[in-house]
Amino acid sequence: MTIALIATVTPKPEAVDKVEALMRELTGHSRTELGARRYDLFRGTDATVRFHVFEIYADEAAVEAHRTSPHYTAFRAAVGDLLAEAPVVVSATPVDTAE
Repeated sequence: MTIALIATVTPKPEAVDKVEALMRELTGHSRTELGARRYDLFRGTDATVRFHVFEIYADEAAVEAHRTSPHYTAFRAAVGDLLAEAPVVVSATPVDTAE
């Protein structure tokens, strides 16, 4: 069953550029994962900078493979002290999609 994740990451103001660079690197690696159908990075337009990632995976096994991948675990370790708050991740399954 297809699974979509929407993740929001809020960097500390002084770490915006560093977090964006780390997220761009993560995005590049994540797009090559088996079972990853989509991995898109967005930057919010509010005064507080937030990054949003829209992810689509083939199934729960693909999500778990992403979460245990070397690039994801390295990202989590590198970004920890750079965040203003804990990341928020919402999981969903498709109801009516264009693809």
